[in-house]
Amino acid sequence: MCACDLIIAFRKWFLNLFGGDDMTHDKNAFISAFNSIAKHKHRYKVFSDFVTVSAITLHNSANKLDSLEQEYLTIINDYSKKERFAISELFAMLVNLLQPEPIDILGQLYMELEISSKGNGQFFTPDPISQLMGKMLYGGKIEIPPCGFLTMSEPACGAGGMVLAFVKEMLNQKLCPANHLWVQCVDIDRMVALMCYIQLSLWGVPAQIIVGNTLTLEYREQFFTPVHYLHRWDYKLRMQRKKLAEEKEIITPEATNTKTEPEKSNLPSQPKPEIVEVDEIVQLELFDNL
Repeated sequence: MCACDLIIAFRKWFLNLFGGDDMTHDKNAFISAFNSIAKHKHRYKVFSDFVTVSAITLHNSANKLDSLEQEYLTIINDYSKKERFAISELFAMLVNLLQPEPIDILGQLYMELEISSKGNGQFFTPDPISQLMGKMLYGGKIEIPPCGFLTMSEPACGAGGMVLAFVKEMLNQKLCPANHLWVQCVDIDRMVALMCYIQLSLWGVPAQIIVGNTLTLEYREQFFTPVHYLHRWDYKLRMQRKKLAEEKEIITPEATNTKTEPEKSNLPSQPKPEIVEVDEIVQLELFDNL
């Protein structure tokens, strides 16, 4: 059984646990259920709380942090027992909506609920455009480099629509993202970044989700998806960086009678991906084949 099979099995188990097999794939059912929760609260607040507790649940299942656990308890204790159960059912419905294919469901729901920050130019890319970009950016057959995986960077990830589109293309080509893809995503809006975190987590994508400003390089938080931990991606990336450093050391210029200056390029050097603390995060290329 490969990693993708395990992710699919997990989703089926979760749906069975919360009655997901009987739930509809209709987004209208999700919206109706969402609007019935805590009607006295602003819809943005309820959606933000739903996204946050869902993301923390996924994160702490693989790497429990006390600070996130406390944030979870603070949020969920503000809802009644009935409302808490409704929130868990809402998450099961989200899993069901994501089940057929990797597309940006949360971004669609966010726009349809009309709670996005239009004043900040917050509009989510429609899925057909994301799918087109996913096909165009790589161009045909996806080639896995000798290291065994690709890296991808999304400096303004939103809910992860572009990444999910590429994941879909990988799956269409019988490639397992859990084994052959590592992603770094950045968004300035924490809730939106957590929307991306949820969807990439549920589709088994190894990723680092960063809350921060790509333009100013100011970063506040980082979250790693469960598959990142389960498949030891920190070790894989560290070993690949070590290998590249060793190869660089043993390569020496051929001996010649004349000294030649290395050719200079006007292009900036491209840093390799690395697992780092928030204050040391570097921006990657869109596709950086190691």
